[in-house]
Amino acid sequence: MKFFTAAAAALLSATALAAPTASTDKETTTYQIKDFTTRKYDGKTISTMSFRILATNGGTLDFECSPYDPVVNGATDHFESGKVYFCGENSFFSFSYTDGNDVDQTNELFLWQDIAENNTIGGSAFLDEPICRAGGSTINDLVCQVPDQVYFAVTLEKLGA
Repeated sequence: MKFFTAAAAALLSATALAAPTASTDKETTTYQIKDFTTRKYDGKTISTMSFRILATNGGTLDFECSPYDPVVNGATDHFESGKVYFCGENSFFSFSYTDGNDVDQTNELFLWQDIAENNTIGGSAFLDEPICRAGGSTINDLVCQVPDQVYFAVTLEKLGA
């Protein structure tokens, strides 16, 4: 997909913990992100993740998103930070999550939505490291989640043009 270039990334807006700003020259769409969860089987590296995309305009959208792997026809258990994933087979949403690791603890979620052919909107949000707890499958297994009380949203706008 052509829009995954560094130039396109510079055009993306960032919104986390803030309401969208009104724009007269660009149409925007804001989605709330809920139940953002990562799983680190080794206690360090994200193995898989998931989150829900919710409408903020009074709509009914409630879309479950996890990194789709076409080889297994389901969610990957070998997540790669910074890689672009579709939210499911034939999904109109795709995303990239860059784990801030332990350097600055700031993580970035890019979200894209295909509206129509040659019409994609996208945006990003930054978030602190999710809170981790024991996962249970091994001594190192961690499940990390953004708390429910944290308002986490991404504002998307038309890319290119």
